[in-house]
Amino acid sequence: FAVIVTGVAQTVTKPVVNVQSFEYSQAFGTAEVEVIRNNVISSLQATNRIIIVDLEQQSAVKSEAERRKDEGAMNDDHSVAEITQLNANYLLKGMLNSINTTESKSTDKDGNVKYSWKSKLEYTLQLIDPSTGATVYSNTYSSSGSSSSSGAEARKKAVSGSSASMKSFIEAAFPVKGTILAAKDIDAKKNVVKTVYINLGNDQGIQSGQKFSVYAVVDIAGEKSETEIGTVTAAEVMSGTRTLCKVNKGGDVILQKLNSKEEMTIKTREVRTLLDKL
Repeated sequence: FAVIVTGVAQTVTKPVVNVQSFEYSQAFGTAEVEVIRNNVISSLQATNRIIIVDLEQQSAVKSEAERRKDEGAMNDDHSVAEITQLNANYLLKGMLNSINTTESKSTDKDGNVKYSWKSKLEYTLQLIDPSTGATVYSNTYSSSGSSSSSGAEARKKAVSGSSASMKSFIEAAFPVKGTILAAKDIDAKKNVVKTVYINLGNDQGIQSGQKFSVYAVVDIAGEKSETEIGTVTAAEVMSGTRTLCKVNKGGDVILQKLNSKEEMTIKTREVRTLLDKL
């Protein structure tokens, strides 16, 4: 399932996200929980899109939380928000839902029996507004592992693959929005723009290769709506607020909008590979 509330997208500064301890059942070992949680944190940090605060690493916070719990003074989500950084924009909760391993066997042409194992992990990430306790984004992810040696090995691979969906999480929960500033290279014969400057850069965690959708903004009866007109790819991050992008699609329409000074917006997008789709 997926729930999105408009307003999560950041435009200038990086959101601060406080990561709570993950919830899990007896089906998981504590070492597995630590691996999955660390995979999620390190993968989110690698996107350079948000600022992560690991609450488990903040001993002072943990001590104060225990003290307040002993006094019966607070409830789970709001209490953590009160004693952590006041500028935290979101709390991230993780719930390890299930991990299942199946065994199968086959017989080759010589009559030899061969065994193989497949394991599947499912976990949910929930983003919470600490000021209201409301969930602003929630989605369930999965990772799989297979082995011809043992079920334990297949399970280990499924656990290790828990970081694979973090790009999808980032683009869904924290898309970066901006605008096209100017054209750089124009093909006059074809009347298309080939490269453009945008107003996003290192400050927003933009990296070379990042894909963007380009939207034309239209005012309809006083309400603005967006229509996708093209795509661009970050070719060179030049500063905190400037990136040179290659135009992949819609170069004619984008050039037309630039010349007429019509409003356009851009938004980061996830590009799924064939392996991701499989």
